[in-house]
Amino acid sequence: MKIKDRLLMQFTVLFAILLLGVLTGIYFITDSNRKSEFRNRLTERATVVAQLFLAEDNLPSDKFKDIIKKYPQSIPGEIVRIYDSSDQPVFLRDSISHEWSRAIIHKVRSSGSIRYFDHNRQVVGILYQDNSGDFCVLISAVDQYGIKAMQQLFRVMLLFFLSSLLITLIIGHFFSRVALQPIKKMIRDIRIVRSTSLDQRLNESGGKDEISELIRSFNDMLEHLEQSFETQKQFVSNASHELRTPLTSIIGSLEVSLRAKRSEDDYRKTLETVLNETEHLNELLNSLLELAQATIVDEDRQDVRLDELMWQVKDEYAAHHEVELIYHLSADQHLYTFSCNRHLLFLAIGNILKNAIKFSDGKKVDCILTANNHKTSLIIRDYGIGINEKDREHIFRPFFRAANAKKYEGVGIGLSLSEKIFRLHNVLLTVRSQPGNGTDMIMEFPQH
Repeated sequence: MKIKDRLLMQFTVLFAILLLGVLTGIYFITDSNRKSEFRNRLTERATVVAQLFLAEDNLPSDKFKDIIKKYPQSIPGEIVRIYDSSDQPVFLRDSISHEWSRAIIHKVRSSGSIRYFDHNRQVVGILYQDNSGDFCVLISAVDQYGIKAMQQLFRVMLLFFLSSLLITLIIGHFFSRVALQPIKKMIRDIRIVRSTSLDQRLNESGGKDEISELIRSFNDMLEHLEQSFETQKQFVSNASHELRTPLTSIIGSLEVSLRAKRSEDDYRKTLETVLNETEHLNELLNSLLELAQATIVDEDRQDVRLDELMWQVKDEYAAHHEVELIYHLSADQHLYTFSCNRHLLFLAIGNILKNAIKFSDGKKVDCILTANNHKTSLIIRDYGIGINEKDREHIFRPFFRAANAKKYEGVGIGLSLSEKIFRLHNVLLTVRSQPGNGTDMIMEFPQH
């Protein structure tokens, strides 16, 4: 079911429930007032009948005439009985055979009055005290006019209810189409977007409603996808080029060697060239494999102390180079204990340290680990060639190599791999560098 139809149905059902509740309340309140008004009429009528029969000797003639004028105004279908102290009927003005039980009469005498329903007839009983004795007056009737009026009111309410639902469906259908028009337009625009047209963007109206927020979020997603596709294309292009270079060198060396008979030294040189290019190719493939596997963070996640990890990184990557470890640590070791994939974090920090050693031109490298209540950070500082400002924003791209770094061996994947691993671990990596004065690679770790 479409959202438009579902919203229309939900709104109509909600409106129907509310309207039905209001109409039901009005109906029952009106019916309750009708019954109460008719009951009061019966009580008044019972009093008039008692006065007519019992007060003739005790009232002036003019007052009695007034009572006589009221009596003919009887209620249609009424039955009236007056019982004396012996529970015998003493006033009969109709030919209907109807008597109330002694239990009802005694209940009137004991309570002074009673009111109840006998099917659709209302019954009222009062105790009328006179100098001739205590008389029990019982009267019953059907509120014919009131019942007809309630039936008419029910028909009118039913017609109003059904008409209101029909009008609600028509108006709701119109407004739901208008309200969902931006979503329909958004769907049409989304259908245009393909992998070859990720530069397309949905039109942002500048509003502050949920649809505008959804459009902005979708455009942000398209921006990320476009960047990812562009990065992937560039990565594939660069990887193909980097893989082709050593393979071309290997094939060329072997072809030259096979064209004619060579000396042992020539064959040895050819094999050395093939070996070097093969090792370079193996290093490149390993780097590509590590870059592809760097998304697996949650596997083997464990708590790692950064000070101990730095010792292991130094032993692995700086066995023949001067690297000084400098610690500024709080007494609380939780501040420098980090939950991570240990292998990946070891690899990321190791690549940073390896680059610092490579570009330090033989100078020492400092590793400064700081942990306090304000921050936990690691700075790997070298005093080598530095990075030009124009190259600084590109150093984390795969296969990118700065202009002053091309004379050094490498494939240009290490920093890209480290940046990706740090990003997956929510570690902020920033660079501070000046050409000729070295580079600071700053890693800020999230604290517990």
